Formats: sequence, C-alpha cells, structure tokens
Amino acid sequence: MAADRSSLVGHAGATPYLLSVPSIIMVMALLVFPVVYAVWVSLFEAEFIGGPQEFVGLDQYEALFQDPDFLWSVGRTFIFVTGVLILGIPLGLVFAFALSRATGRLRFLRGITIVPYLISGIATAVIFRLILNRDFGEVNRVLGFFGVEDVAWFSNPTLAMLASMLAQVWSDLPLVILLLLGGLMTVDAELLDAADVDGATGWKRALKVSIPLIIPQLVLATILLSYQALTSLGVILALTGGGPVDATRTLPIALYEAAFVDLETNKAMAIVIVILLFNALLTLGYWVISRRYDMEAA
Repeated sequence: MAADRSSLVGHAGATPYLLSVPSIIMVMALLVFPVVYAVWVSLFEAEFIGGPQEFVGLDQYEALFQDPDFLWSVGRTFIFVTGVLILGIPLGLVFAFALSRATGRLRFLRGITIVPYLISGIATAVIFRLILNRDFGEVNRVLGFFGVEDVAWFSNPTLAMLASMLAQVWSDLPLVILLLLGGLMTVDAELLDAADVDGATGWKRALKVSIPLIIPQLVLATILLSYQALTSLGVILALTGGGPVDATRTLPIALYEAAFVDLETNKAMAIVIVILLFNALLTLGYWVISRRYDMEAA
C-alpha cells in the first residue's frame, strides 16, 4: 500500500513537467531553431542566391570585423543606443512619477500613455518627418519664434541622428513608463511617509527612497529599451534611410542592405548573430550591475 502511494506521488510530481513539454517544444521551435539556423547559414557562403553553398567557417565574421562600413555601423549603433537610453530612462522616470500622483479622473492618462507604443515604426517615422519638416514642420515654426530659421533636420548628420533618437524614444517610452510606474505603485506608502517626516520631499525623496526601491524595474526597462534601440529598423529606415552620409546607418540598416539590397544572405545572417550577441552582452551587463546592487543593499 505504501509502495502504491509513493508511486502515485511520483507520477503526480512528474505531471507538471509532462504538461510543460508541448510549451517547451513550441519555444524551441519559435526561438531556438531560428537562432541555430542563422548560425548555420552564416558559416557558409554562396556567390549568388540559390547557388552552391561553400563552408567557410568563421570567415564571414572575420570579414565583417575587417569591413570599415560594418565597424562604422557598430559605432553608429552604439551612439544611437546610448542616446536613446540617456533620453528615454530619465523621461520615463519623470512621467512615471507624474502618473503615480494622478488621482481620480486623471487616472485615464495612464491608459493614454500606451498609445505611441501601439503605432508602428513606419507610422512613427512619417509623423516625425512631418513634425521636423524644414519648410512646414511644427518644430521649425516654434524655433522660428526664437530666431532659429530653416533647421535642416535630415540633411545634417548630427541632427539626423538626434531626430532618429527622438522618434525611437517617443515610440518606446510608454513601455518604460509603465514598467517604472508599476514599480512605483509597489513602494510602501509608510516608507514615503517616513521620508516626509525626515524632511525628504520631492526629488530628494525620489532619489533616496523611491528610485532605489525600483531598481529591478529600472534594470528591466533599460534592458528592453536598449533591445528596442539595438534592433530598431522601421523608424530609422523610414525616417532617414541610414543617411545622410551614413550618419544613421546602424546595424539593422546594415542587415537590411545585406539581405535585401546586396542579396548576401549569409552575410546578413552573420550580422543577425552579431546583433544577438550584442543584446546578450548588454543584458548580462545589466544583470551583473543589478546583482551587485542587490548584494550591496543586502
């Protein structure tokens, strides 16, 4: 009888794992297989699409990191991602704090916040091309009141990069705001009241109490925003096309050109893996920083 019971317990313990098998297979099919396939294709080379594939090992990657155009794209991507984070995280914090104080009928603003995230990258680019238009854009009209005339946003390399950053931040800012807002809503009100009693109010209270308590959400928001910026294609492609003079030619643009302009599928797959590795390194770096902060806090 005892043996039968232990047998039943053993089967019951295995049931959750057995029920998870279909999900695991689905994840493997949708996530792991494409990555493995991309790695496999990047190890080959063909003179033309559909032509015989020749195994070249890591030669594709060696050629990439010896290509000045690819290294330029890596540098442009680093600048773009850094700019998006510098603009996006502080803005996300400001809006999250503002929305956390919204009460009563003003709470509907939390729902409206998600709207830019629902708009496609192409549509976002069109909106910003109109707003930043040299002749009739609203931004240039406002700047005209301050004596700044005819700002060529898409002809100047620096301004084109800035415009791309602003469009990307506007598109992904709702994600950052909602993550940080969720963190702020979990902060114990008693801690905030205690800070008020100690004389820590406003931004001093935010820096000393609220922000340290939402570090996990802040790290997650940074990871997701950097991922969005690192893989952004639609916004930059429709807004600047990688120009002017390759000023906004980031890695996704280089990938697009390799795959659909030059028709070099193997090279494109190698670029995909490089982007994936960069994402993995960024995520690992953020995780290490978060763990170190948790250990110091403990």
